[in-house]
Amino acid sequence: MAAVGEALGIGARTDRARRGPRRPGGARGAFGILFAPVTLLIVLFLVPFLIMVQMSVVKFPPRTDSGYTLDHYVEVVTNPLNPHIAWTTFTIATTAMIVMLLVALPLAYFMVFKAAKWELFLLLALVLADELAPVVKVYAWQVILGRNGILNWLIPGPPVEWLLYSSFAVILTLATTYITYTTIPIYAAMKAIEPATFEAATDLGAGWWQQARKILIPLAAPGIFVAMILVYIPMLTDFVTSDIVGGTGSYMMGQRVRDLILGEGNWGTGSALNFMLLAMSVLLSLGAYRLARLNKIDA
Repeated sequence: MAAVGEALGIGARTDRARRGPRRPGGARGAFGILFAPVTLLIVLFLVPFLIMVQMSVVKFPPRTDSGYTLDHYVEVVTNPLNPHIAWTTFTIATTAMIVMLLVALPLAYFMVFKAAKWELFLLLALVLADELAPVVKVYAWQVILGRNGILNWLIPGPPVEWLLYSSFAVILTLATTYITYTTIPIYAAMKAIEPATFEAATDLGAGWWQQARKILIPLAAPGIFVAMILVYIPMLTDFVTSDIVGGTGSYMMGQRVRDLILGEGNWGTGSALNFMLLAMSVLLSLGAYRLARLNKIDA
């Protein structure tokens, strides 16, 4: 019996040694760490999301006892005003995204491969530029682009009216507002590119355009698609920028949802439109995720 007990004791010690030392806290520690973020996620996202979904299918919201219907979704699809607003939103957001990529790609390339000791300074400057409140930046552009603003003061002749309260003003303001979130992911992707790759391409006779098209952009593609997820989707639902610097020709989907719910009190159609925008955003994110092959990137 003593030999059996000793053998069992040795086996238990071996199992404990194989599992390693027990971590203090265990499940309680994990619960304590995750409790606050999970609670905030439930309270600030999941609960409002469920309320929005419910309001989109209730006949006479906010009366939840009035029955359920899909008429609000039919109204969103059949209203001839919504496709026009959607096209305007798509045009503005896509143009602003293209402008940001045209700026962010050369800027990120310069920071990674050419800036040398100025790299950290430029990176900090980008971060600090984003610290200013977004609304303040929008109002700053209203002053710059106004009839008596800095740009019109620099341009000779009569004031240029279309600089403000136009699609141009919305595109320019959106591009400058989100440029940090476009540049930093691309910069991070380019940091993984070996400079020797470009040296080898140069030795093989590749010009700068061939290097950009066949080396730089493909290798920086993960950062480009991450930037699109971070920037393009918020622009689709932006309404503050259009309110302040936009005009009648730059009315966007974010304004449409706001006006339906707060202006007209049409909770059902506003919630349905909001849910459809959210679903489209999820599809765009999944598409960008697939294209970038994020699951194969070595963090």
